[in-house]
Amino acid sequence: MLKVQPLLSIIITCYNYEMYISECIRSVLSQDYDNLEIIVVDDGSTDRSWDRIQEFGDQITAVRTENRGQLKTSLNGLSLSHGDFVYFLDADDVLGEGTLAEIAPYLRPDVSKIQFMLLPIDKDGKPIGNAFPTLQPSDDSEPLIRSIRERGYYNTPPTSGNIYRRDVYEGLGEMTYERGIDGVSYLLAPFVGKVISIPKTLGKYRIHNANQSSFSVLTSKRMKGYVDRFMGRLYHLAELVQARCASTDTVEVRSDYAYVMELNTMSLVVDGKRPGVGQIAAYIGALMRENTGKKRFALCLFAVALFVLPNGMAQQLAAIRIDPSRSSQMRARLKQTFSV
Repeated sequence: MLKVQPLLSIIITCYNYEMYISECIRSVLSQDYDNLEIIVVDDGSTDRSWDRIQEFGDQITAVRTENRGQLKTSLNGLSLSHGDFVYFLDADDVLGEGTLAEIAPYLRPDVSKIQFMLLPIDKDGKPIGNAFPTLQPSDDSEPLIRSIRERGYYNTPPTSGNIYRRDVYEGLGEMTYERGIDGVSYLLAPFVGKVISIPKTLGKYRIHNANQSSFSVLTSKRMKGYVDRFMGRLYHLAELVQARCASTDTVEVRSDYAYVMELNTMSLVVDGKRPGVGQIAAYIGALMRENTGKKRFALCLFAVALFVLPNGMAQQLAAIRIDPSRSSQMRARLKQTFSV
């Protein structure tokens, strides 16, 4: 007797991505996985995205709504789906050939999340860097839980590199602090099941002008927004773990995570101020506590640079930390400065 594959819901949310949406949908339709539903939600696009979506007819379930933003659009797609597992695929990204056949053995009741690496590509689909994040093969959630408790996060791909068991997304309640669907879900997943890490490049993550624009202007307000979302996710996680994981120790939310201290320090730099010695010392202390080896050294060097460099160069360094694509310009600037 043949074993029935779990139903997998692939939800594609689209806003003004007429250049990419067709390729995205085709990358899903070409997969070798039978028990699949494809839901495409157009978030009130003003270009011809909806026309492109309709070309696929009854191969997909297509819905068009007024513009409500990514989170509400994703939740709408989730409400229309029925899958045992759910995969949110950004409309400008691409699912790799054979990906669903690769992940099929892991679609089990004890698995809460499957994560895999993504290859960054440009607007024309050309690779522009190495696949990320670096993952090691694992089905052990304990190291991820320890990382959350120590650092407030663990290394995870963007949305298009994660497939979740349905219940991870259910009962989350209000997420007023959030923009996307999986901010707190990725944190919750290790507490409610096994997180499978696949060290293979199974998708493509597109970087282009539209999604780079969020990094175009570095402001202290933006830094504060990052901190608010980071802390909002952790407070929400603490509530969810207490409610859903009776046998698990509660999550203690702290104020001295290195990520928070880094953003607060960069916020001062962006405002043209020099961080105080005490703040830099505390920031470096957090980096020493949360990191090891070469990464610890590099991050501590970054912290010192924010303190000692002239403000203009410190701002450039902060911009690279937020948007690594700017690094080539900064390297040239540093070379010129230190060769004088």
